[in-house]
Amino acid sequence: MKTKKVRMYSSYVEALRMTVAVLCSLLIVFAIILMTSEQPLEALRNFVFGPLTSLRRFGNVIEAMTPLMFTGLAVIVLFRPGLFNLSMEGAFFTGAVAACAGALVVDLPPVLNLIFAMLCAMIAGGFTCAIPGVLRAKCGANELVTSLMLNYICLFAGLYVITAFFYDPTQNSNYSYKFAESMSLPRILPGTRINLGTVLALLTVAAVWLILTKTSFGFKTRLVGENNTMADYSGINSANTIILSQIVGGMLAGLGGAVELFGMYQRFQYSDLPGFGWDGVLITIVARHKAQYVPLAAFFLAYLRTGADIMSRNCDIPFEIVKIIQAVMVLLISATAILSGLKKRMIIKETRALEALNQEVR
Repeated sequence: MKTKKVRMYSSYVEALRMTVAVLCSLLIVFAIILMTSEQPLEALRNFVFGPLTSLRRFGNVIEAMTPLMFTGLAVIVLFRPGLFNLSMEGAFFTGAVAACAGALVVDLPPVLNLIFAMLCAMIAGGFTCAIPGVLRAKCGANELVTSLMLNYICLFAGLYVITAFFYDPTQNSNYSYKFAESMSLPRILPGTRINLGTVLALLTVAAVWLILTKTSFGFKTRLVGENNTMADYSGINSANTIILSQIVGGMLAGLGGAVELFGMYQRFQYSDLPGFGWDGVLITIVARHKAQYVPLAAFFLAYLRTGADIMSRNCDIPFEIVKIIQAVMVLLISATAILSGLKKRMIIKETRALEALNQEVR
């Protein structure tokens, strides 16, 4: 009963904290717009309500949140055992490269070929993120440094594979040959580019939540992350748990690369790291490292960027100001100190009340 009430108070304060953070960020955004725009009310209206003015614009929000869900989940799994492995950006990119290779090299029936290409992406992503994990677990190498450097290796190695084996000479850039029509993920909402990848992302969220909260793997990764010495004493192999978690996180990022490629494009056309992996870190922070909150965090960031883009196109807001606005909102939403004192006071008050009740009963 005591634990349930404490959790209830924590949930109330968390909801209130999020509301206060959003309102404060909107006030700061309005102040920035007021200083930089000659039509601040119109700019703010486009920013807040622009994504809701048409089905196509709202579809842009859903399209943008789909890859963010995959990379957000990937970061949650990668960070869970206490590592700061930042190779999810490279895993997303290599996943897209492997998916392109699987789509163009192998000739299977339509659905099987799509599944095979996605499996190739998952394997490539898992292998990519496993490298810093192995170096940390077996050699003691700093995973932050190795993963950051690995992203550039993935970028240039992936571009070499595309230009050396799949380059389409009819294009003016380093694009691959066009995929078969059967390799496109089906659209599920006419008038938009929302595709089956969004459904797959939501199913992946549910699967990751179950794995992290209801399985021994989830328990082991949490224990290793909190105290790997205790994990070793309790019989858990910390090194193997770390490596396995990095493989799983990389597979999620690689799958995101394949879903984005087949859902939004007809050929491989990246010339640089797409940035979805870095966005995954933001999603993880806003979602408080909890898989069940990833869709909400991804929707928030996608809605924010879509609204800012609409505002910059329809009003006199420079591109640089749009980036500042995005950063301000993300910083305030991710701040953990807001209302933390209120949360502590409520929990202490409830605990003391329950202790007093217990003494009266005795």
